[in-house]
Amino acid sequence: MLAGTGIILIAAILQGIFLLPMSRARGWAWEHVWLAFSLFGMLLCNWLLTVLVLPSPAALFAQVPQREVLILVCFGLAWGAGAVLFGLAMDALGLTLGYPLIMGLNASIGTFVPLLWFDGLAMFQGRHLFILAGTIVAIAGIAVCSIAGAQRQSSARDVDTGPGRRFVSGLFMAVASGCLSCLPNIGLSYGTATVHAATSLGASPVFAGDSIWLVFFTFGGLVNMAYCAWLIFRRRNLRALYAPARLINWAWSLAMGLMWIGSLYLYGMGAARLGHSGVIIGWPILVSVSIATGVFCGLGKGEWNGASMRTRCLLGCGLALILLSVLIIPLGQTSP
Repeated sequence: MLAGTGIILIAAILQGIFLLPMSRARGWAWEHVWLAFSLFGMLLCNWLLTVLVLPSPAALFAQVPQREVLILVCFGLAWGAGAVLFGLAMDALGLTLGYPLIMGLNASIGTFVPLLWFDGLAMFQGRHLFILAGTIVAIAGIAVCSIAGAQRQSSARDVDTGPGRRFVSGLFMAVASGCLSCLPNIGLSYGTATVHAATSLGASPVFAGDSIWLVFFTFGGLVNMAYCAWLIFRRRNLRALYAPARLINWAWSLAMGLMWIGSLYLYGMGAARLGHSGVIIGWPILVSVSIATGVFCGLGKGEWNGASMRTRCLLGCGLALILLSVLIIPLGQTSP
């Protein structure tokens, strides 16, 4: 139990800090960093880890029905669109505000919508009502955080020169990204043959589910890279990618990719060590600790310097509601 919890705590911290190297990149726009991060985290590192922990992908997917593979690909592409919005929203809102908004929606809507999709009206009965209550609390917390963010923007000197519009667009992208996070949860329920094929070929039950993530992150990564490449060519700043003075930026992007994909694999290992209740216990730990880590990192970077005490208190109340929702939602996932 302690070992599994410790692994999940490490995963949560990595999840909360993986964006920090982004601010260290010099001479690159957002699309350069996100392109390199997607290449390393979603494709190269993802495939490297898959080769280490799973049987041959070719042999594995040869046993999976084509219909299931197609479904996983479609959900992976949708997840990729959400990941693009995540990156854009974080760039617009910062760690302090953007991360809890997206992760709060991830935890609430990402749990509520799949259950509503599959269980229908049964979603509003019994212990599932905890999930409904947690979702309402999360939305309330997100609304409070949004008000705090708007107040911070209204007090800025240059509110009429663009940052206000940037905040609004970032807020919409954060909400859209959080909502799209439910699609992988729905897609996972269609990947039973993929997991079975992995275990039948000798994969450990701890890592069998990573065969699904291989599809998700590969095609999601292609969406992210395609969008970033389009921006780079549109803005005619391709040269910055291979400029010798920018090689250190590739190292920072590699660090981002390693921390991001590593946190996901570590979470799977930690949840497996916790046994049957691994997801119920591990998920709120992952989300709450990663939110707290991201917020502290954002505050440490000075993202809210100059905000009034009232605005900071409002932000704190919103964050507290989001964290409370993360603790309420798992109560609805336990057996009656």
